[in-house]
Amino acid sequence: MVKKYNSQATIQTILSVAAKLFLEKGFDKTSIKDIAETAGLSKGAIYHHFQSKDEIIHAVTDMQAQSVENMLKGWLSEMGTCTGKEKLITLLHKSFDSQEVHYLDDMMGSRIKSPEFVVSYMQDCVNKDSALITEIIKEGIADGSLITDYPEECAEVFLLLINIWCDPVVFECSHAKLAMRLKFLQHMMNSIGMDILSDDLLEKITKLLQRLYPEENQTNE
Repeated sequence: MVKKYNSQATIQTILSVAAKLFLEKGFDKTSIKDIAETAGLSKGAIYHHFQSKDEIIHAVTDMQAQSVENMLKGWLSEMGTCTGKEKLITLLHKSFDSQEVHYLDDMMGSRIKSPEFVVSYMQDCVNKDSALITEIIKEGIADGSLITDYPEECAEVFLLLINIWCDPVVFECSHAKLAMRLKFLQHMMNSIGMDILSDDLLEKITKLLQRLYPEENQTNE
């Protein structure tokens, strides 16, 4: 009996193998042939689902983004009667502690140097990722733990600054300069009624970014 072809399973295999190879070899040094051979597929099978390597990496990042979103929602479901502020702080701590959330960080470090990728990433921050944060801020406004007239704008600006401006690959900087940017972000959020960045959280974020981007790979300022 001929085994039925499972298109979705094949796509999942391609993406899982591609993510692994991109992390191990780097995006530029990984070929479609590498992906096909490692996945046990023909190049034709790869091209049946994806026209290029760029399409594959976009699908890989989309898959990771969906996984992270599901994780965040899972964490939120466990928080019960926490205030909006408590939920945001807890999510931030868990996010920067989670290896799964940062699974693709090493790979994205090289990709985010692409202007097209940066623009796409910024659009995702505003158009997709900010929605969940906005809803939590609105909860905080309702329960009195957060004070702002601009929940959507706060969510969008925060994500843009923490994910783009504070990324040393996009805006090159030394560790000292990065620490100052994070302190400014903390000050700015506090000044608009969004005191969600504690000193220990800033230290956690700083250590993560310094691990991803060693001092020798940054511009000394």
